[in-house]
Amino acid sequence: MMQKEPGIIIGPITKLLGVVFNYVFSVIYDVVQTNALGISIIAITVVVRILIWPLSSKQIKSSIKIQKLQPQVNELREKYLGRDKNDVEAQKKFNVEMQKLYNDNGVNPAGGCLLAFIQLPIFMALNQLLACSYYYIDMIGSTYEKLAQKIMSIPNYVAVIKPFAEPKVPSNMRIDLRLLSDMQKVINKFTFSDWNNFISKVGPAFRQEIRNILAKKEALENFFGIDLVEPCGMNWPGIVIPILVILVTFLSSYLMMRTTSQFQTDEVSAGQQRVFLFVMPLLMGFLTLNLSSGVGVYWITSSVVQSLQQFFFMSKYREKLRGEK
Repeated sequence: MMQKEPGIIIGPITKLLGVVFNYVFSVIYDVVQTNALGISIIAITVVVRILIWPLSSKQIKSSIKIQKLQPQVNELREKYLGRDKNDVEAQKKFNVEMQKLYNDNGVNPAGGCLLAFIQLPIFMALNQLLACSYYYIDMIGSTYEKLAQKIMSIPNYVAVIKPFAEPKVPSNMRIDLRLLSDMQKVINKFTFSDWNNFISKVGPAFRQEIRNILAKKEALENFFGIDLVEPCGMNWPGIVIPILVILVTFLSSYLMMRTTSQFQTDEVSAGQQRVFLFVMPLLMGFLTLNLSSGVGVYWITSSVVQSLQQFFFMSKYREKLRGEK
């Protein structure tokens, strides 16, 4: 189905990310043409992780402090909620004492939400950008333009392409195949099967020229044989991306659990972390099935960089953190 227009929040972020992405892609493409789109995603992801590292390190410290405070939290819970968990006044006193405990120790339980709040719009904007890569990346856009122009030079092309175009257009959207911009929107959603079926319907004089432009398009959009602008799906080789997402998310979550567990004394919290260790990777793997494969590359790269940052952080600050009160 055709991609919806970005909203008032994601739209501006997508446009800004598109400007950055277009520049990075052009620089990388000048150096190495093969897999340039995937390399661009990796490069931008590494830069993003470096920029948000101060927040990430603060989140790790906060998580460790929360684990160390867990015995005191349990004491407060027993003191105020041990007898009657439905006591409204006791609940209020418990919340006040909890907040005081966290404030006195410089802990913000919601600190991790800020990091997620920053990354989620980037995640969504990147999916929008890749799904409409021809619009944001000049080199890919020029290839789509050539492809659309070649199709529009076919005699009676509207009648030829219409059976393939109509299923791609939502019922509430109007598309005029006589317009170059609308033609690009339609062919952006063509699958490999759509192209084969369409090419079989055009005259021999146009087939090879269209195939040549398609080869250029695939070279720009592919990363080691995986189409980065298409959803991962369940088929090979796209399914490799969700599998890698599951593995690297598990690794990142495991390292984070190892980081905080040495300061953990509460068995309930430890059990919750173990559940999270398995649920989060599966959830991310499932989500990436319907997102552009390039988003999966972003998540994989982000998780790997995050794991390396956690490892070096703990190597450097382990003893310091153990001694913090």
